[in-house]
Amino acid sequence: MWTTTDFIIFQKTFFSVLVPIIIIIGTVGSILNVIVFSVSKKLRSSSCSLYLIFASITYAVYLNTVALLRLLQVSYNIDPASQWLWFCKLRYYSVGILLMLPRSYMLLAAIDRYFMSKSRQHRFLSYRIALKMIVLTFFFWLIVCVHFVIFYNIKISSNGTNYVCSNPPGSYSTFLSFYSILINGISIPLLMTIFGLLTLHNLKHYRNQIHNNFIILVQRRKKEEWSILRMILIQLIVNVILSLPVTIYLFYNGLTQYVEKSSLRNFIENYIYNMFTLLPYINAAASFYVYSLTSRTFRKELCYLTIHFSTSIKQSIIYHSRALFTHSFTP
Repeated sequence: MWTTTDFIIFQKTFFSVLVPIIIIIGTVGSILNVIVFSVSKKLRSSSCSLYLIFASITYAVYLNTVALLRLLQVSYNIDPASQWLWFCKLRYYSVGILLMLPRSYMLLAAIDRYFMSKSRQHRFLSYRIALKMIVLTFFFWLIVCVHFVIFYNIKISSNGTNYVCSNPPGSYSTFLSFYSILINGISIPLLMTIFGLLTLHNLKHYRNQIHNNFIILVQRRKKEEWSILRMILIQLIVNVILSLPVTIYLFYNGLTQYVEKSSLRNFIENYIYNMFTLLPYINAAASFYVYSLTSRTFRKELCYLTIHFSTSIKQSIIYHSRALFTHSFTP
């Protein structure tokens, strides 16, 4: 039978193997997302692609900061946040922002698809408006997440053996529980679902009103919109499934903060929380693979760009090789 030491060793080994893999495949996937959505002629024409580009960028930043720091903390007992107060506050401030930014950009993408399904001429559907919304969303979460800077502090852990960076018990812990469940668990997923269903309704309405003179144009429009909308909706489902366990745990932790817990219960809860933190990292790394599996248009554009760039690189290598060969044998 395993002891607590065996469980700790297993968790450290598990983190040290899995988290680097998640960071690598997630970063590569985010880079490919940015390339496809910014270079593809079919996809870059949509203002929605701009939201997906910035969502991919923030996911990559999240993986290479938050996930990396968690790896150092769990696997190697390296935690600067427990030593420096400024780092403690900055870390959780960054976590709060980087958790919400990609979800907010996905929500904006869903809203973009909704307006697109109503009218191509809507003023919301432009790169200029999209950039403004992206910047405003960034500053919005910069302001909203200030509470992490104010309240997070370094304190003695529950077992009394070391220092940890954590939120104080009491009213703020209760607030954080409701903040987590309302913002992360309910509001943004609910809004994305509403706009997704409204968009589907509008697309169905278009299908029922097709006229012979416009059948090709409307079918093409519906196909393109559905391709991007399907990516967003499935990404939403993945997001909710993988984010919900951590959200529920934080809500539970806030509600049970005044309950006297044994050392074994504290160990089990912390152990479960550490394992749950892997799920948001997987979610951050999943977008490219979700898009690839759910959108034929995305796959076709990815294959086209892969062939195009590989051909260009091959031709460049051949050209320089010939130039070098010619130069070497020229007297």
